[in-house]
Amino acid sequence: MPLEPIIEEIVRKGQQQIAEIKRSGKEEVEKIIQEAREEANEILKKAREEAEKEVERLRRQEISGINLEMKKEELARKREVVEKVYQTLVDRVRNLDDSDREALLKALLEKYGDGEYVVYSNERDEAIVKKLTNLEYAGNIECLGGVVLETKDGEYRINLTFDNLLQELYESKMKDIYEKLFG
Repeated sequence: MPLEPIIEEIVRKGQQQIAEIKRSGKEEVEKIIQEAREEANEILKKAREEAEKEVERLRRQEISGINLEMKKEELARKREVVEKVYQTLVDRVRNLDDSDREALLKALLEKYGDGEYVVYSNERDEAIVKKLTNLEYAGNIECLGGVVLETKDGEYRINLTFDNLLQELYESKMKDIYEKLFG
């Protein structure tokens, strides 16, 4: 038997197998490339979605920060207005004429005039206080007006200064003041 037909058959089968391997390999490469493209597209899609979410989160955060700053600014302005109102009130009390001062001091002293107190006032009100009460005058204090009453032993003190009364009124009426000014 001649060897040539056998060799040719082996070469032919080998070439068929090589062609089949190449074709199968090419299909496998195309399949891997397609899967890689699909995976890359999926990664890009997820990255785009995450980026959009992050942009939206940053946008909301920025808006929230701006709103917070606006509220802080608004509160600061409101506080300035209320402080101006308070300062205007303080100035009006400071500049009361003597007859109005005397009426206020009389009202304050009537309640405590019979007690065992000594009385303090500012220098401006000293003469009025001495005129209105029989309490021992103990000296001058720094205040807008009004009086401080103190027991003779110094253990108990009643602060009826205009400064203190204005501050207490201001603190107790703060909510009403804000509502009247800002609705």
